[in-house]
Amino acid sequence: MEPTNRQIIQTGSSINLAFAIVVMASYLSIFSSYQPESMQVLVWLTLIGIAYISVGVYGFSYVAHQPTRSTIIAYFICQMTLGAIIVYLSRGHGLTLLILLPLAGQSVLLLCNYWMYVSALLSAVVYVVAIQGYTQNWNEALSNLPLYAAGVFFIMIFTQVAVGEEQARHEVNRLIGDLEAANARLREFATQVEDLTITKERNRMAREIHDGLGHYLTTINMQIQAASAVMERDPSTARSMLEKAQNLSQEALQEVRRSVNTLRSSVEESLPLKNRIDRLLQDGSDPGLKTTFTIAGCYRELDSQKSVTLFRAAQEAFSNTRKHASATFFSVHIDYTDPQVVNMTIQDDGRGTEKIEGGFGLIGLRERLNLVNGNCEIFTSKGEGFTLQISVPG
Repeated sequence: MEPTNRQIIQTGSSINLAFAIVVMASYLSIFSSYQPESMQVLVWLTLIGIAYISVGVYGFSYVAHQPTRSTIIAYFICQMTLGAIIVYLSRGHGLTLLILLPLAGQSVLLLCNYWMYVSALLSAVVYVVAIQGYTQNWNEALSNLPLYAAGVFFIMIFTQVAVGEEQARHEVNRLIGDLEAANARLREFATQVEDLTITKERNRMAREIHDGLGHYLTTINMQIQAASAVMERDPSTARSMLEKAQNLSQEALQEVRRSVNTLRSSVEESLPLKNRIDRLLQDGSDPGLKTTFTIAGCYRELDSQKSVTLFRAAQEAFSNTRKHASATFFSVHIDYTDPQVVNMTIQDDGRGTEKIEGGFGLIGLRERLNLVNGNCEIFTSKGEGFTLQISVPG
């Protein structure tokens, strides 16, 4: 006999009160119709009734909280024995049927399905045997069995329904708790996502300011310096450079306005990538720096994010070449021959470097490439120029 896995519903006051009320109602009906032959029978009937209620209340509570095989067996043996004695001593007076019925409900709470029915059957046998004990007539004893069986059946069904409802209520409460915990985690995740989104947007804006406005300011500064250098000996060229610087400053202002108003990338986004790079090199042209832009394979447009990534890489490299490299040659080559990958190679013949420092431009480039599953390699050494190789899916 194994303890049940059913959840004991309110093993405290409600079940104890119900048990006591049923037994006392049975005793009230017995005493109202039965006049014992001796006071001794009345005393024994009263004492056994008190013991039956006490074990049914306190014993059941103990077994319900520590449902081992031995305690359950001991409980039902004790209660069936006491109940049988009460039925025997009452001599069929009153509602003795009610005495053993609470055990049927308790068996639902304490026992698994098989043993629950075994317990109900044993209680019916005990009830019939107790009646036969004072009637000495099996037919009369068995005639009480259908009514008792109906009562047991009703009690067991009612208790099972109550247990099911209680389990459903506990399950609902558990699910509500899980849902509240999940909602709390979702709120926490939402806060984290919001923080990450804000951080990501700040980094994006920083990249845009550096890649966009920084490029324009560098180019304008170089144009003004070049104009100053040739102002006395070649006023016409100087004037042309200053006009170009003025045009670039107007474009820089438009770039700032676009960034502030839309917070989206980017310069000339609607133009094809090849046109944007070609215009980049033309706008930044310098008499001392030769620029070339070549394409291998069949040109194809990439999605906006990848096009912006390649354009910003060319823009950043061109700006660094003009600013730091003292180069005479700068080239951009895009290779479309691989149908799965677009490769871009950027080179200059400047001073190069032995140590590649991770400035914000390089950090921003790598961040952009990570977003599109691209990669880059840098080849440079002192006096050997600078080469940047970029690959993006496409």
